[in-house]
Amino acid sequence: MSETTEYSAAPPAPQASPAPQAPMPSFWEDAIDIFVNPVGVFRRRADDSFWKPFLFVILAFSVISIATFDSTMQPIMEAEFARRMAATSQKLTADQAATAMNFTLKFARFIIPIGIAFGMVIVGFGTWLVSKFFSAKTTVSQAFLVVGWSYFPRILGVIAGGVQGLFMDPSKLNAAQAISLSPARFMNPDASNPLLYQLAGRLDITILWETVLLAIGIYITGKISKNAAIAFGVTIFVLGSLQAVQAGVSLMK
Repeated sequence: MSETTEYSAAPPAPQASPAPQAPMPSFWEDAIDIFVNPVGVFRRRADDSFWKPFLFVILAFSVISIATFDSTMQPIMEAEFARRMAATSQKLTADQAATAMNFTLKFARFIIPIGIAFGMVIVGFGTWLVSKFFSAKTTVSQAFLVVGWSYFPRILGVIAGGVQGLFMDPSKLNAAQAISLSPARFMNPDASNPLLYQLAGRLDITILWETVLLAIGIYITGKISKNAAIAFGVTIFVLGSLQAVQAGVSLMK
């Protein structure tokens, strides 16, 4: 009787299971990360809805501006109103000026958030349109997303302005730039060249930070080169400065 030896095939080597995918950071984590790792935020959120960052910025501006209006914005608006009345050829009586000022202050605290929302919409469309000159593939929705996240440094600026208003001498709250984080805060709005004063206000840390974030966001979502992203950032900053130029020129007349 012959014996047969059966050789069974060796069992297949166990396959390594794929590493578990890291969970998506929450919105609140990215709200912090946008200040320290904006590239990561824009990569993760490139195809998300823009509503969360967009509405968060508007809500934050609304709460902070309304809460600090009496101590900060009201004296600034009164000083700006008086300066414009002095510069215009239209002369109002004391009663007419007081009535106009009271009407403005009555609605201003609620109009400021609307102005922020309107401004973000304009910047959103402007960002999308300018990005096309640099062959960016950014969609309109992505442009609004980029703008929403890029406005986060401005929240810090509003907080800083509100805190300053609580401790500054009210007589020094004589212009919006007085609480800005720009060289214009050290300039006299009544004695300085209006054009230089307005342009100095554009060198605000939060505005420059916002511009850098816009460039990073378009770099990620638009899939453009770093040089193109830098050129985009410079272009968007220059275009944003045109309003300051116009304001400065009008005050020089």
